[in-house]
Amino acid sequence: MNGKKIIMLPLLLAAAAASATPELPPGMPDGGCWADPMNKLKIKVGTATFSANTEGSTGEVSFKTTPEAYPGWCYSKNGAMRAASFMSEVKNPQSEKQSGYFKLSDDIDYRITFHKLTTAPFDYFYSEDATLGPRYTGISSLSGAQVGNAGTITFRLRRTIIGGAFFYPGGVELANLYRFVWPRNPRPTVPMMELITEQTVVPIPVECRINNGQTISVAFGNVDSSLVTASPASSPYKADRALTYKCNTALTQDINVSLAAEPAGFGDAIKTSNPDLGVVMQYHSQTVKPNGAFKTRLIDGQGSDNVSFALVGSGAKKPVTGPFSGSATLIITNL
Repeated sequence: MNGKKIIMLPLLLAAAAASATPELPPGMPDGGCWADPMNKLKIKVGTATFSANTEGSTGEVSFKTTPEAYPGWCYSKNGAMRAASFMSEVKNPQSEKQSGYFKLSDDIDYRITFHKLTTAPFDYFYSEDATLGPRYTGISSLSGAQVGNAGTITFRLRRTIIGGAFFYPGGVELANLYRFVWPRNPRPTVPMMELITEQTVVPIPVECRINNGQTISVAFGNVDSSLVTASPASSPYKADRALTYKCNTALTQDINVSLAAEPAGFGDAIKTSNPDLGVVMQYHSQTVKPNGAFKTRLIDGQGSDNVSFALVGSGAKKPVTGPFSGSATLIITNL
């Protein structure tokens, strides 16, 4: 398992492929367009470049659907029409730090602008570029649609980040997009697309480092699967590792050391490539859950701790034999 490891991640968005003609969604108004299956745009944001680690610093990334033309469906009672009307919702709370931004986490705010449209959220926007829509009376496919398929996301730091990165969870909907014909009718009951985060660690200019930024390797050697237990306390496979913290400023303050990792789904363990094996990290004999943290202290910009790692099983069945691996990231954050 790897410890302190910060990786630049590309932006990846994928649109779902269209299926056979679907049923009309309940309540879908005349002129409404929708996705079936949903175009879920999964966003990995590691290309945002922050010039500083201080509160208020911003980084911007672009997004674009793959393929560029997103699939969908439209309903009409009156033949072919243009679906040139759009709206967008943002379900996260408005930021109390900066007008026009929305809170994603304690570390980060964001705002989204759709190219050829406007900044989300918006109740109504008419696009002259949107020439497609229902092709005939009834349900027809929306093929070749590109208006709203790209845009930019601006991230803004809510506080100074001293650990060289910030983390945000996966599965959070950033915004959605609706498309329709008639502005006077109710909006469609199903959106055209949803922009959703993937779990990501985003590097920013470093102020404090763990183990000088070096990877922490934890090898358990040859493992006898019959000896693997579900409890870290009774696990015969353990490893201790020393952590050192060093900052480029003489900070004296309490900090959190956060564990950014994908959960295994059992025993508060970190996921590995073997579905019945996980790794539990402990600090002072207390388990640090994936995406959890432990509290420690810096004095004059330095500090140190010891943590342990234990290999555990799911308890559901005996793990299959063979190599396995996992990874996690340790990040210093403000309290």
